[in-house]
Amino acid sequence: MLFAVSSVVCFFALQCAPESPPNSTSQSAETAEDSLLVKLEFAENFSVYHSGNDTIIQVTDGKRVWESKVSKAAGEESIQIPLKDVSCLSTSHLYYFSEIGGLDKVKAVSFAESLQDEEVKVAIKKGSLLNLTSGSSDYDAELVLELHPSVFTTYPFGDDEFERLQRAGIQTLHFTEYLEKDPLGRAEWVKLAGFLLGEEEKAEAYFSQIKESYMLTKLKALTKKSERPSVVNANGYANKWTAPSGNSLVAHFIKDAGGRYVFENDTSSGNLNLDFERVYELANSSDYWASVVFSDSVTLETFVGEEQRLNDTEVMKGGSIFYCNAQEKDYFGKGILQPHLILEDLHQIFYPASASYAPHYFERFKQ
Repeated sequence: MLFAVSSVVCFFALQCAPESPPNSTSQSAETAEDSLLVKLEFAENFSVYHSGNDTIIQVTDGKRVWESKVSKAAGEESIQIPLKDVSCLSTSHLYYFSEIGGLDKVKAVSFAESLQDEEVKVAIKKGSLLNLTSGSSDYDAELVLELHPSVFTTYPFGDDEFERLQRAGIQTLHFTEYLEKDPLGRAEWVKLAGFLLGEEEKAEAYFSQIKESYMLTKLKALTKKSERPSVVNANGYANKWTAPSGNSLVAHFIKDAGGRYVFENDTSSGNLNLDFERVYELANSSDYWASVVFSDSVTLETFVGEEQRLNDTEVMKGGSIFYCNAQEKDYFGKGILQPHLILEDLHQIFYPASASYAPHYFERFKQ
């Protein structure tokens, strides 16, 4: 696997391609006719707009749509902005706020112990940022009730669990950034955080810098069309293997970096199911094997795992592997807001330009 997504810890899974969300043209006619308050270039799963006298945040997961009213005046049925404080079910949500100077507004987050950012660590040590999942994989609803944040950012799973919070007057707001297929689309959710905090200019400036850097690398990669190295990314064991489709985040990253994802022409939604023979064949014919790992010590066994037959493939024998060790790199935290650095790493791997290059997230495997 190359990149990953967890519903709580910001895992943007390469092996788990989500259902296709609707594009901007499939939004309701009412939304299209109303005045958009947040200009978006890449994100497809949220919008902020005026509807009559109301301000609405609309979020979709491709199947359902959620709408939340927003107001600058206190009201039980609306999110009051700018937010006084916020608690987050996901570490990725925290970074949307912290990267535009709003860390002091975030009072609690799940899996705080997994965050590697130094500023965040200081906040945890000081006690200004609390852990919602201390010693448990389930978030502490009692702590959320005690903190009573202006908004609790969530994922659209288990709505019944959030009804208790809503009955207590806590506004919940789903984030579906993990469904964005374009890396810049995921990063662009920082504009929603900016709107909620009243820091639209900071969010716009932050995203503009990311976009500019990302596009510069992408333009460099466009000159390498004839050289594009092939990349396989698959996850599984025995005869049960999956891979993201050619319409996934993985495919976007590899293509934008100047590579060729082996399933780029298969744009079906959801994961691709593969048998081991197909994986073995691809590992013999591809230029690179890509992976995200969690390991104290990265060896060839880290990538092969239980499937020792992969040791006989050309890509493994040649050590043609690139990876991110998420135990050492904040891939599942800040990585979602730094797609330009991930792309830079991949481009450097595909087309090495400097022996002294210091990778941010992904690096070549050295035996």
